[in-house]
Amino acid sequence: MPEEGPGADRGPLLRFLRDLARARRGPARDLAAYERVHWLAELPGDVYVETDAGPGDVLFSVPMIPLSPPAVIEEFDGWLALRHWYRTLRDLAAVRGEEVVLATGLFTRGAVRDHLLATPVRIVVDERSERVDVVLSGGTGLRDRELLDGVEGFTPDRTAWVRDAVENGRGFGLNASVSDVLRKWSGVAFIDEDIAFREDWAPEHPASVPAARLRLAPALVVRPPGRAAVAAYYDEIIAQPWLPAGFGALLAADAPSPLLSAEETDTPRLVAELLGRGSRVLAVTADAASAARLHAALAPGIAELCALPTTSGLVAEAIRGRAAGADPAAQRRRVDELAARTAEAEQEAAELRERLDRVEAGDEPAAVPSWIPPRPGLPETPPIGAPEAAELVRLLADRGPDRTGHRDVDPGTLPSAPYVRTLIEAEAAAAERAGAADTEVSAALRRCDTSVLAQLDARAMVVNAALRDLGLTGHPAGWKHTDPTVRAFTDLLARRRPGVWSRVEELTDRAEEAAAALETIAGRLIELPPGDPPLRLLAADARELRGQIAAGVAPRRGVLRVPVHRPTELLAGCFVDGESVVTVDRLDALHTHVMVLLTCRELQAAWEDAGVSFPADVPLPERVARFRRAHLRLERVRSVKPAVEESVELIAAAGLPVQITHPLQWYGYSAGLEHVLLGQGIERAAGDLAALRDSIPVSRSDPPELTAARAAIDARDAAAYGHALAGLAEARHRRAAQLRRDELLERVEFVHSELADLLRDGEDWTDRVATWDEAWRAAALPGPAPVAPSPETLRADAAEAADRHRALAAELTAARAWQAWSDRPGVVPAWIVPLWQVPDVLPPGPDSFDVVLVDGEHGAGAEALFLLWLAPRVVLLGAAGPPLPPPERSPAPDALPPALRDLVTPTTTLYTLLRDRFAKVRSLADEPGPEPERADESEAHGRSIVTYKRPELLALVAQLAAEDRAADDDALVERARGELSCPPSEDGLVEARLRFAVETYRASVD
Repeated sequence: MPEEGPGADRGPLLRFLRDLARARRGPARDLAAYERVHWLAELPGDVYVETDAGPGDVLFSVPMIPLSPPAVIEEFDGWLALRHWYRTLRDLAAVRGEEVVLATGLFTRGAVRDHLLATPVRIVVDERSERVDVVLSGGTGLRDRELLDGVEGFTPDRTAWVRDAVENGRGFGLNASVSDVLRKWSGVAFIDEDIAFREDWAPEHPASVPAARLRLAPALVVRPPGRAAVAAYYDEIIAQPWLPAGFGALLAADAPSPLLSAEETDTPRLVAELLGRGSRVLAVTADAASAARLHAALAPGIAELCALPTTSGLVAEAIRGRAAGADPAAQRRRVDELAARTAEAEQEAAELRERLDRVEAGDEPAAVPSWIPPRPGLPETPPIGAPEAAELVRLLADRGPDRTGHRDVDPGTLPSAPYVRTLIEAEAAAAERAGAADTEVSAALRRCDTSVLAQLDARAMVVNAALRDLGLTGHPAGWKHTDPTVRAFTDLLARRRPGVWSRVEELTDRAEEAAAALETIAGRLIELPPGDPPLRLLAADARELRGQIAAGVAPRRGVLRVPVHRPTELLAGCFVDGESVVTVDRLDALHTHVMVLLTCRELQAAWEDAGVSFPADVPLPERVARFRRAHLRLERVRSVKPAVEESVELIAAAGLPVQITHPLQWYGYSAGLEHVLLGQGIERAAGDLAALRDSIPVSRSDPPELTAARAAIDARDAAAYGHALAGLAEARHRRAAQLRRDELLERVEFVHSELADLLRDGEDWTDRVATWDEAWRAAALPGPAPVAPSPETLRADAAEAADRHRALAAELTAARAWQAWSDRPGVVPAWIVPLWQVPDVLPPGPDSFDVVLVDGEHGAGAEALFLLWLAPRVVLLGAAGPPLPPPERSPAPDALPPALRDLVTPTTTLYTLLRDRFAKVRSLADEPGPEPERADESEAHGRSIVTYKRPELLALVAQLAAEDRAADDDALVERARGELSCPPSEDGLVEARLRFAVETYRASVD
């Protein structure tokens, strides 16, 4: 609809909402802004993380940890760590209104310290076992534009291809592709700057990071719902020429209210009702977990019509496939049949309920239950009570194998499955790494005592960690031997020139001072006399002249003396910023510059004594930076000197024929030491597994699952061991149930053997045992024949009829929904999307839906009014929240239409705004359903436009533009429309999305 009438005011309102979204979004760029950040590096060793988990898979689980600590003191630390994580995950499972994500790629640079990749997760608590699962529930997103917007050197276009790869599934969760994505991002994100990336799970403290760093560092982070895309969403809306009826109602005083009220407050039933009427529905929730819960609560036939952000393509294809084989006449017959059955079930339930009301009111005599055979001499009190009888009937329904002959084995007393998996994987990993051939060094080290090897390993770890920090990894033949660090490490091992290197190390502070001094004169142009002027004399002259000038301008007896001071011959050839050095400020700058040059001479001489030369013909800032960097790396090398010396002393004390005087020898020694330690690790792991197996007692009455657990340990099959433990727990539960069954049945048989035989026959006794006590009294004291069903029987029949009616009603609603949408293949009838993810998931097509259901306010303000752009009708479920806090930079309301200035404010919530603006609320029951759209059956349509991502549309436009370079925008839109063949019901949305894609393409090539 073109702008006319009240539509002329839409521009100021849309721009205000856009600016409000920008002011509100304010992304946090530091993890310190989040109250709950849980690093996976701190997980206990017993918790196994499934790094290959995909969408919907469990990343890791923590079983229910008892409150009481273990009796064995050695197990206390492990129990405490597991208990901490169990409580943490239980708390995360209760989070509402915020999203829990698996964050990876910790990026640190200046004020930015946050993760680049985020994957939504759901925390699920198993009701039976109380185990807590962390489930990957959504697609991964790259957050670099949000975190680095406005950061110098970062260009979003350079990482666009990485972002496309993430949207296509790369970098998901903790898959192997995460490191690949982060490594590629670090190489292109900043101009002329490579970011160091490490596959380290441990976080790095920000104070220890002098330069930009990128680590894997996975963590569970609780974040508020993101609103970064809302402002861009409004930019797309502003570019459209339409004014939908729902949004236009905000601007027109006499427009019909888009606000609807619904008698049904249960969101799943309301979605089903609307779909049954043929309405296209958008349900917005608080977060991804709420969206998943709502989808899970839908009836199966309705859930197949509803898409989550990650399932739209699957839903569209499923609808298309089902519609392809649909028979309209058969669908109508099925709907009519279900409607008739539903009406009959409703009438039957009403009649049973009415009869039950009469019996309970005493208007109809109740029947005496007589299903227990009478028998003379029965006691008045039954051998088991009604609850025990109900328990016995339930236990008799178990027809599984007899477990009563097996001994009782508690799986909790056996080693846990994650612990066994850890030992098996440790043994396999150590065996794989220790597969290299033995060397002379490893053969010599193998003769050492275990304590000596542990001391050698501790010191070797210190040295190797320093080498890794310096980039000196792998074989020394691949090192850059012109690197001063390599020279320093080589001399350290050879005990060569210790005094020279100590002197160089002592000058580290001078290098730092030079760098700091150079910062004070940054940006100033300082020129010295040509040739090689005497720097010390020049510095002395500058300092002397500076003192004379400073003393000459001091006031004396109220009179300002300004004597004339002339520079010396050396100073006359110096210039600061093109001016002679005749002021205090310029003389200070010159003196600082000269002193930095003298420091560089001193540093150059010290390094040359060590055999290292630095170029002197480079700009002074670069020269100082090189010295400073070299001294920092030298300091790291020198920090390992005690470890090297102690290693040599230990080797000599052990009488080993191992020399460490060269990096090649250190490499051979370190590899040999690792080989020996890995061999010990294999022996320890094998011993631990053997001890675990031997700790499981053996008996002839063992359940088969216990034998399977021992066999799984011998076969090194962790999955089979886990299955055996689960089977053992089930077998123990079944054994206890069978023993209880035998006990109850024996008590009944002792008093009434015929009743016991009837119970064993397997008839359905569930309804009968509800009147157990009355039936026993009737059998013990026979009376007159029953005249009517008992209230308990009627109550059970009425409940069964009500359940049958509800099931048929749900089936009828689903059948009507499928009938309404089978003639529109490819269109997704309903979406369930977190409110602040709508801009990322759905294009801003006007009236793309018939109704929007807002399932809770979620702290939304006026910036969420884009929902009225998507549908002409809105249903608000729940109450309004308190006023919102104002953002730091609220947009000015002066440009708003006068009627909206007091209504559309930064602190007004969405519910309050809509309910105040539209006092008259229409009833959803009075609203007519949408007219059915009948597509030409002879015409085949493609996918819905909603299922196409922006990169797909841009790629299509680019391809068409390359084929016909003379085509204008209208021609490109028409050709793209023909290629896609979307359903006719989406013409307006197709036009909007293709126009935006063409404009984006034109802007990218200009």
